Amino acid sequence: MQRGGMLAVFVAMAVGLPLPLRPLQILWVNLVTDGLPARALGVDSADKNVMLRQPRSPQEGVFSRGLARRILTRGTLIGLSTALVFAASLTTRQCLATAQTMAFATLVLCQLLHVFDCRSETMGAAEKGLTTNPLLFGAVISSAGLLLVSIYWPFLRDLFGNVSLGGC
Repeated sequence: MQRGGMLAVFVAMAVGLPLPLRPLQILWVNLVTDGLPARALGVDSADKNVMLRQPRSPQEGVFSRGLARRILTRGTLIGLSTALVFAASLTTRQCLATAQTMAFATLVLCQLLHVFDCRSETMGAAEKGLTTNPLLFGAVISSAGLLLVSIYWPFLRDLFGNVSLGGC
């Protein structure tokens, strides 16, 4: 499970709430947010200035140049967002299935937005452009469509324990 999903589960358990995600939802998140976008990232163009940068030192770790900090901050933001949406939904609607579906949708959408920030070590999503990699844009749209199918198509909705976000 990704760092955001793990944090959401941990936060919910720490404050005595039920689990925000069902096991099948976690598997779906991993497939939908990792599969298609990762393939599209693999064919993304290199940064224009990549050859102007100094080469990495052989002694430099994999998590150097701020990567560890980025992983921790982005994962924390995604996890806390998911946990807060779950807790808010659970307290306002008092319906576990709705709260879990909202947590599931929040986690997927946050990770799909985060993929645009993963395109470059040095440039943000706005600098790199959201539509400069049509395969990535299509993968994100397809993954968002699969999220909607898992919530609104009766067979998958029942399989995942989701509910339509209009109510319990």
